[in-house]
Amino acid sequence: MRAKKKLPVTIIGAGAVGSALALALWKKKYPIRVVLSKNGRSAKTVGQSVHAPHARLQAVKHFIAEGMIFIIVPDDEIKSVVLLLSRRCKDFSRSIVFHTSGALSSKLLSLVKRKGATVGSFHPVQTFTKSDNTSQRLQNIWIGIEGDKKAIAAGEKIAHDVGAWPFVLSSEQKALYHIAAVFSSNYIVTLLSIVEELGKRIHLSRRKTISIFEPLILQSFENVKKYSAASALTGPIARGDVHTLKRHRYELKKRSMDHIIHLYSTLAMETSRLASKKVS
Repeated sequence: MRAKKKLPVTIIGAGAVGSALALALWKKKYPIRVVLSKNGRSAKTVGQSVHAPHARLQAVKHFIAEGMIFIIVPDDEIKSVVLLLSRRCKDFSRSIVFHTSGALSSKLLSLVKRKGATVGSFHPVQTFTKSDNTSQRLQNIWIGIEGDKKAIAAGEKIAHDVGAWPFVLSSEQKALYHIAAVFSSNYIVTLLSIVEELGKRIHLSRRKTISIFEPLILQSFENVKKYSAASALTGPIARGDVHTLKRHRYELKKRSMDHIIHLYSTLAMETSRLASKKVS
């Protein structure tokens, strides 16, 4: 039996995520129809790497809505891209349109859905940076998929093809899911920036600071994986050591680090709530 022909792919948005997805799909023999971007320069870079035509999005006068279309732009630009596509093409019945927002549902694609498109959202649970070699970044990660039944099936196949694991969300679940993603990535980075700042105050280089605390960070993460967040909790709050908490606040105040005091106090309150789960 002959293998089912893979649908052509249009990539709109050639940043870090767009580049990673285009490369991953191209390596799995998906035909890349075209790569488009806002200024055209990033589209050229990605297009050349996957041997595909490339152009500036606004310059496209007659958009071909066929196969899979990935809109990989910042959340506040998705709506304008969808509006532009709906004006450039009357019939989307031969297309599956995805956006890659973690926070927003496929309802944002309603303009093209009214013209026949199958729609969904396809969100890789990973952080991407332009400076990285992102060709392998989609492997061994989870991808949150939401949308029409046909879009979910297509998204699941793509996830498996690029070496990822898909899981299905409802549109109502996406906001909480994305909040969890923000805590998992952005806020952990913010907390580590505090560690860097405290290390600097005791005359440690940034690299030395991270090197010293890396084993503690990694072991805490492993403990949460093995047990649970509540079971993994250690430290002064878990021990009920109120005097240490007061001393920490005093030292931060003495050094005029008021911006950390508020965060420390807020986290202490939530940690106390977590500690109570450990006891119960």
